Amino acid sequence: MKSNVREMQIQRQEMAADNNVRSPMNVIVRCHGLHARDFWRGLVEAQIKRLQDLVAIASARVTLEWQHEVKPAFRVLARLEVPGPDFHAEASDYTLQAALLKVVKNLERQIRVRKSRQADKRKTNVRLGLLPGRSSLTLAGCRA
Repeated sequence: MKSNVREMQIQRQEMAADNNVRSPMNVIVRCHGLHARDFWRGLVEAQIKRLQDLVAIASARVTLEWQHEVKPAFRVLARLEVPGPDFHAEASDYTLQAALLKVVKNLERQIRVRKSRQADKRKTNVRLGLLPGRSSLTLAGCRA
């Protein structure tokens, strides 16, 4: 009995260690106007996992659409739920892969812009002496 409990504890610790490396991401793929295929789901997951290296993604909702009478026929909509404001993107093209690639590039651009804006804000605050945990009235390097 004790050995079973011990094995379960070890497995839980290993699972917790694995979870600390990368948080689990939920990918939801919806298909409108076309049949859902494992290939498309795998393609979407591979592209979204590329973005997870840039930002912590809690979940991703991706909609793949085929529009019957509209050119270009394929449209991809994506929403990434992240800490802070979510990222949204939409693209249309003549192939599903091209539309998905446009969406991923748009999301990557949005992520990089937000990260650079945050980095610029930190640099400006350091330059002005507005360090976290200090009063905004005192200058950096000055002591009371």
